Amino acid sequence: MNLPIHTAQTAALKSRAIFEAITQARGFVPNVYAVYGSLPGAMNGFVGLTGAFGDSSLSPAEREVVQLAVSVANRCRYCVAGHTAFAADAGLKDAHVRAMRDGRDPDDDRLGALARFARKLTTERGRNCAKERTDFLMAGYSPDQALEVIIGVANKTLSNMTANLLELPLDENFAPYAWDPKVEAA
Repeated sequence: MNLPIHTAQTAALKSRAIFEAITQARGFVPNVYAVYGSLPGAMNGFVGLTGAFGDSSLSPAEREVVQLAVSVANRCRYCVAGHTAFAADAGLKDAHVRAMRDGRDPDDDRLGALARFARKLTTERGRNCAKERTDFLMAGYSPDQALEVIIGVANKTLSNMTANLLELPLDENFAPYAWDPKVEAA
């Protein structure tokens, strides 16, 4: 499926302010957002969901754990590469990122419980999660944070589906972090 990867110049007029805001925040507009450039309402919703997760009480590193866990579970090459690129800036240890890319939990009890919870929510769509939910809460997370994880899962599922369906090429910034699910999460 071929859709244009928009720029601020080719995006719909109502999308251009969003392009500028993303560029200011990240230095560039990732392809997963740029394909929505002709759909201002959809792009606004996508960015809004991303912002809601960013405003959660989870730390930047914890948010990256959620995003990596979901992206690996959904076998999204694009998003695993992207969140690998963002993980160091968020304070996530390289060993934790490598483990998650390999389909394993981080070697930190709290982050491991978070990763398992996010992964189980993704693969079971909220069902059959009693053990992971209990482990998540026992690791010190709150019931409100469980809802915040659901927002993160929803956001990543949207971007994972977009990237997988369109077979998005990696942005230049993500290329050094390319991921092959057949090799790394086998």
